[in-house]
Amino acid sequence: MSAGWMIVRRWMVDRRLSTISWTVGLAVIVVLTAAFYPSLSETTADLGSDSSGAMSALLGLSSAIDPSSPLGYLWIGLWANVVPMTQIAFGIALGSAAIAGDEETGTLEYMLSMPVTRTTIAVSRFIAAVAILVVSGALLCLSLIVSIPLFELGDSVTTTASDGTSTTQPGATALDAFNGTLSSTAVGLGFLGLTYAIGGITGRKGTATGVAAAIAVGGYVLYTISNSTGSLDWLAELTPWKWYVDDASLVLGVSWAVIRPVIMAAAGFVVGAVVFARRDLQPAK
Repeated sequence: MSAGWMIVRRWMVDRRLSTISWTVGLAVIVVLTAAFYPSLSETTADLGSDSSGAMSALLGLSSAIDPSSPLGYLWIGLWANVVPMTQIAFGIALGSAAIAGDEETGTLEYMLSMPVTRTTIAVSRFIAAVAILVVSGALLCLSLIVSIPLFELGDSVTTTASDGTSTTQPGATALDAFNGTLSSTAVGLGFLGLTYAIGGITGRKGTATGVAAAIAVGGYVLYTISNSTGSLDWLAELTPWKWYVDDASLVLGVSWAVIRPVIMAAAGFVVGAVVFARRDLQPAK
């Protein structure tokens, strides 16, 4: 086994408990939320009709989304906010730990005393971080797929408007679960790459985590303000929330815009790896 794959394996094994705990916790949230669909579907329908512009922005609602349908319920309850936020948080945690975490503790200096290059470490740690995030996303998707037949989420729903027009919304499918999870995991991947880059540049885990978290929260606030007021649209376009919420992949399917956070992650990897390979290590704290 090459040195690179040994680093990947070791880093993933060291984080197995935290990965399992995080993923199981998120899966439980998905299952519990899905379990309440039969009793809360009418409540979410009323919430959608009574929502202001600001509330609609927070819930990720648009004219194409019926909150009383299975997909609409899952969207406003989880995939418009909770799921991407948790995937972003996980991505930030992984990205900050990949290089900066061990550099702060002095562990990285010990590793570099062995016959392994900085480039090998940088590449291997990034691969391991991405693999953990993808595994987490896959198990999240599986939890929703299992929940669909258990809690009537696969049944179509017919609603009647005030003018007597009836509309039938399809139930959730495994493909919908895949589409929604793909997009939310992609957003987490983008912030993983961003945090990795900051950690590779600064060598400080706290700095990488703080800056990336501020960008994530700031982007969400900016998107919400933009949707509520109609201003700052051009600035909101720079945030991943704009395409993620507007495209609503869980409901409407995956669009080409999902490539944006992937490009962001790739750029972050290149910047972080190149700078890390050329700079001096920061002293351990």
